[in-house]
Amino acid sequence: MLRYLILGFVLMGLGGPLVAQTKGGRSGVLAEHALARQVLEALQERSIAESREYCGYLAYDRHGELRATPAGPGSRAGCSIKAAPGSWRVVASYHTHGAWTREYDDEVPSTIDLVSDANAGTNGYISTPGGRLWFHNHRTGIAGQLCGLGCLTQDPNFTTSGSAPVRDFYTLDTLRNRFGE
Repeated sequence: MLRYLILGFVLMGLGGPLVAQTKGGRSGVLAEHALARQVLEALQERSIAESREYCGYLAYDRHGELRATPAGPGSRAGCSIKAAPGSWRVVASYHTHGAWTREYDDEVPSTIDLVSDANAGTNGYISTPGGRLWFHNHRTGIAGQLCGLGCLTQDPNFTTSGSAPVRDFYTLDTLRNRFGE
C-alpha cells in the first residue's frame, strides 16, 4: 500500500506541478484516475475476448464535468482515437492492451504510447492483459502502475512465465532499453 501511495505522489508531481491543472486541482487528478480505472475495467473483458485494443479520451466538457469519450475499437497492437467534441478539454488518453500473447511485451506501456501522449500534450492510462493499470504523466515523462497485477480483470490465459520482470515505473529511455530500441 505504501508503494502505491508513494507512486501517487511521484506521478502527481507533488512538490512540483500537478499532473494537470484541472478544475479541482489534486482532487481533479484523483477523479481522472478513478474514471480511467472505471472505464478501463469496463472494457477489459471485451478487449481480451476480441484480442484488440480499445481507446478513447478523458476530458472536461463545457460544464466542467469529467467524462470519457466512447471507446473505439482498434487492432491487436494499435488504436486510433476519435476526436472529442470541440468544446471538451482533453486531459488524457486511455486504451487497453487486449489479450495476452507471447508475441508482445504488453504488460508495460509501449514507447509509442508514451511518445503519442507527449506529442498530444495529454496524460495516458493503459490497462494490460495481466490486469495492471498504468498512468503516464506527460509532464514528468514517468509511467507508473496505479495498481498492479490483477487489480483489473485479467486474461484467463495470462501468465508471467517467460516474461521479463515488470518495474513500478518507466521512462521513455527505460522502455527503449527494455524493448531494445
